[in-house]
Amino acid sequence: MLLALLPLTSAADHPEIGAYDRYRVEVPDLPDAEATSETASVLLAPPDDLPWTVEEAPSLDEDPLPGDDPGTYDAIEGIDALAARPWREAGIDGTGIKIAVFDSQFYNAELWADELGDYQTNDCQAHTGCDVPIDSIHPDYSFEEGSHGVACAEVIHDIAPGAELHLVRVNGTTTLENAAAWAERNQIDVVSLSMSFFSNSFYDGEGLPSTLASQMAGAGVQLVNSAGNYAYEHWDGDFYDPDDDGDMDFPWGSSYLPMYYGGGEQTAVVSWDQFRTCGDTDLDAWVYDDQGRVVGRSESNQPNGESCSPVERVGFHADKEGWYYLKIIRRAGDSRTRVAIFAREGRAYQTTPGSIADPGSSASSFTVGAVRAIDYMQNPVEGFSSVGPTQGGLAKPDIAGPDGLTTAVFGAYGFYGTSASTPAVAATIALVMQAEGLDSHDAAARLAGNAQTDHRVYTEWDGELGAGKARLWSLDTVRAGCSTLPGSSGPDAPSLGVAAGVWCMFMSRRRR
Repeated sequence: MLLALLPLTSAADHPEIGAYDRYRVEVPDLPDAEATSETASVLLAPPDDLPWTVEEAPSLDEDPLPGDDPGTYDAIEGIDALAARPWREAGIDGTGIKIAVFDSQFYNAELWADELGDYQTNDCQAHTGCDVPIDSIHPDYSFEEGSHGVACAEVIHDIAPGAELHLVRVNGTTTLENAAAWAERNQIDVVSLSMSFFSNSFYDGEGLPSTLASQMAGAGVQLVNSAGNYAYEHWDGDFYDPDDDGDMDFPWGSSYLPMYYGGGEQTAVVSWDQFRTCGDTDLDAWVYDDQGRVVGRSESNQPNGESCSPVERVGFHADKEGWYYLKIIRRAGDSRTRVAIFAREGRAYQTTPGSIADPGSSASSFTVGAVRAIDYMQNPVEGFSSVGPTQGGLAKPDIAGPDGLTTAVFGAYGFYGTSASTPAVAATIALVMQAEGLDSHDAAARLAGNAQTDHRVYTEWDGELGAGKARLWSLDTVRAGCSTLPGSSGPDAPSLGVAAGVWCMFMSRRRR
């Protein structure tokens, strides 16, 4: 059973109650629970007599709007970018490999049955064991009214059509608990998760989503997680207040962080590195418009001790597209803390590395950035693709994969973002597993070891691309048991170095 890792609060500590829809209580099977796990329940209203945390909907790591073209597509750009066509023509299609898509949006999945082949659905909100099918026609929440998860599944089926495919409904940390346990019980090989979770940790590899990634890894389940599309949204730094007026000062000499938003309802999320215990630090966050008027503020109480959440979520209405300004105020406690800010769906001024959220920040996640599929080998990483290292110093992302894929769900407009590159990499791992007889963790490591990079040294990691761009190797190498190193000649030869040679010798001996 999981230990409760999230800091807890009570209703009295939050004057902004009503801004969020769901609340997690670390007690299972409560009456009126929307969902329950072995450790917690999700309620629609915060209880008066129990500590709780906000059960945020996970953020979908994709950028496009759905297309309206009902044509048939098969993500051919991704297949070619990954050099998967020869493998597919040789009959390597992921047969014998189990892949699950964890997602919150499977709306009208039945309409895309021709694009998905045979698949099963599992609802981890309706049933703790995830043992009932998803009702894709009647979602419970407005944020589930989309087909994002269907598009992810379509990419997997296009690249690895022989894999056993499961669509698994996950709409928060509590259902993620259920899904992780389900994946372990059912011996799933690869989980593709193109979502991110905010406010569960300081994005340092700790917190509940990262703990679940580690538990799945221990059971042989490889989580392939999107890095996220937050490179432009993120800023972090030490709380700095040289004049001791209580307002955080930013490096450019102002106590305001400029954030650019479109019009409508918007959110900024502020957290600091005191999860599990807030010490005695209490920060507030205010947002101003370009006329200096307060348009939103969050003043949660962070009491000294373990019953607190070092997070402020500022919801506000943007009357027009333009610049808005965030101020962080220290109400109490030690100013020696580090602050992370996400201007959700907006842009933060002077963005910084460290924009990978949970569970992409986990050491157990195979975290994927995005590179445009057309001219894949020449392209840099997509500008929005989240950048590492993590707040815990981990070298993430692990690898990059192709996006801009034509799918039936998104039409000819294309499926962009790390949401698209993640299922492409997950499916590629399945091909490697089948072809080389590896488990999912070794197959992911094999793919990273063959990643295409301009670096001269194999072990050099890149904060945008990780090990490099995911790409398969010559089938002659697979058949020969690595008698020829992958890509050892030709214009597209990767920078593999000694590490790949050692791996091939090990694999050759293993086969004997």
